[in-house]
Amino acid sequence: MIIMRRIPMTALQTGLFSLLSAGQTTPVYDDVPENAVFPYITIGAFTCKRLPDKTSDIWEASIQIHIWSDYNGKAEINAVANDIATVVSSASIEAPGFFVISQDIDFFEAFAEEEFGYHGVLTVVISIQNTGG
Repeated sequence: MIIMRRIPMTALQTGLFSLLSAGQTTPVYDDVPENAVFPYITIGAFTCKRLPDKTSDIWEASIQIHIWSDYNGKAEINAVANDIATVVSSASIEAPGFFVISQDIDFFEAFAEEEFGYHGVLTVVISIQNTGG
């Protein structure tokens, strides 16, 4: 049996974008418009590694979700990160052609930006299987 390998990143990014857009109130952008109002969320770097299984196409993915705020304290970043964590831990990411086996929050950090405001990065880890569809 030949398994057609497919990298799940486009499906995951699309599904995560939809989940975040529908599940909380902070705007989510792929391409941030010049007139964007803080706070907002962007989907950042990701990694994806196929598990060494000859009979299935399962991947472990890690996606960074960036939170941007012009507030000079941590309160706004922490509140948005909490909203994201609630959404990610309570609803499954829909990724057409793939089955999300598990998803969880792996890591969160927040830090002051050099000029103003705060920046947070929340890392989501996802185990996903290609269903061939």
